Amino acid sequence: TPSTNKGETMMKKYFGTLLAGIALFTSAPMLVHADNTSQNTTAEIELSQDEANKDITLDTVPTIDMGAHTNDTASQTYTADSIDSQVHVTNPGNTEGWNVQVSGTNFEDSDSNKTLRGAKLTLVSGTVKADDLAYASDLPTTNTVTVNSEAAPILSAAEGEGIGLFSLSHDTSQVKLYVPAGNVAGNYMSTLTWTLSNAPAGI
Repeated sequence: TPSTNKGETMMKKYFGTLLAGIALFTSAPMLVHADNTSQNTTAEIELSQDEANKDITLDTVPTIDMGAHTNDTASQTYTADSIDSQVHVTNPGNTEGWNVQVSGTNFEDSDSNKTLRGAKLTLVSGTVKADDLAYASDLPTTNTVTVNSEAAPILSAAEGEGIGLFSLSHDTSQVKLYVPAGNVAGNYMSTLTWTLSNAPAGI
């Protein structure tokens, strides 16, 4: 009947509108606001000083053999025949800085009491290395030293650096002895003194 058809038509329109509304509602994205997306924590470690092994030590120093040569009437510069060791320092954690100094006596012949006059022993800047190649502090520094009676810094670490194990080595070509003309033959020897100080030096 007309009234029935009218009612059915209205229900169909309503139902269609409801479906459309549902479809529209379910297709819209849901927006979520996230709070506290980052947080901070900590990671900690405590490193204590080994009180039994806390001092800086000078572990080894070199003895130098300049070899045997025929005395010459002209001035000569000789290079070392052999160097038996290196300068080695252990610093377990001192942050004040440190330096190694070297001094030497005159070259003298103990049998004849002769002095090798005007002789100059020079240690050209050697090679500084850390025992552990993954070291974090700066390497100590070195320079060329002409050895005499006054101590001169040959290896030095700045304040807060040079922590760990480090060596200074020279090859034979980097150690030179100048002997001027006018000296007599003899067996000459100089005593080298190596001193470690708990303070940086101005190299």
